Amino acid sequence: MYRKELEAALNSAKFPNYFLLYGADEYQIELFAKEILAKFKDFEILSLYYDEYDFEAARSHLCEPSLFGDSPLLHVKSNKKIPTKELKILIEVCKNGGAFVFELFEPDSKAVFDTQKAFGVNFARFFKPGSPEEAVNLLGRQAVKMNLNITKNALFELYRIHNENLYLAASELNKLASLNEPVNENIVRSLVFSLSSVSFDDFFDKFIALKDIRADFFSCADDGNFNEILFINSLYRAFFRLFKLHAGIKITGQFDIKETLGYAPPPNVANELKRQCLAVNLKAYKEIFTALNLAEFELKTNSALDKKTFLLSCVLGLQNLIGKNSKY
Repeated sequence: MYRKELEAALNSAKFPNYFLLYGADEYQIELFAKEILAKFKDFEILSLYYDEYDFEAARSHLCEPSLFGDSPLLHVKSNKKIPTKELKILIEVCKNGGAFVFELFEPDSKAVFDTQKAFGVNFARFFKPGSPEEAVNLLGRQAVKMNLNITKNALFELYRIHNENLYLAASELNKLASLNEPVNENIVRSLVFSLSSVSFDDFFDKFIALKDIRADFFSCADDGNFNEILFINSLYRAFFRLFKLHAGIKITGQFDIKETLGYAPPPNVANELKRQCLAVNLKAYKEIFTALNLAEFELKTNSALDKKTFLLSCVLGLQNLIGKNSKY
């Protein structure tokens, strides 16, 4: 099942006593695993994380009666599959009582086909959020459970500040909840800061406005978490969002950001996106996408490349291209 089906199942009175969660988004896997485990809060739990997994310990916990008469719950979190033979035994034991929740951090469905098959229909696969709206809804779900009164615009701002990293954005919710007061975007701006010295949105705003971004680029590139391919992909996503808005205006004659992107950001963000998308013409969009694809190919295939110098050259080249074909 997918996330929406799982949400419906969690709201029902009865939930399967063995369940697999896997996919490409660790935040969602952990978030929904906690909700599933809460369904078995009266069970006696044994949690085995990563290399802690031991088949005999897992089987014994599920098979042996508790001293306190509680039903056993086995919770395994790992980035490795459990051998199919062992997995089938653990699931079979659960059919006679007890429960088993398996968090598997593996995005490739082919790699976990045997695991998924063993769980039958009792599994959920998770994908990275397809839009900021989807990510913000997940943050909102968590905020409700924490009784945190926070506006949707504040959640968008929180997600933006942390460069669309759900884990980092969600970690801030606990801090904001400690305020014991309603939270809006102004409070988020004053209290929440990105771990990176330069947020990608701030960098992109300066970049597309043809300002000098060299100092900002090196601040990003010298960060220990910097990844050249992810940076190229972030540029591609940012330009593709602008292209969709530009094309929507060309086709319909109207700027309808919610219809085009599937979500409505705060008005100040929407106005800036409108200005940016119209400042670049269609010829430039085509050349930008071509340049980004070629840059990604070069980064992936040329092991002798000085990646930082190459990437800066690409960024400055894109600015030059925009300058020749835009209204800036």
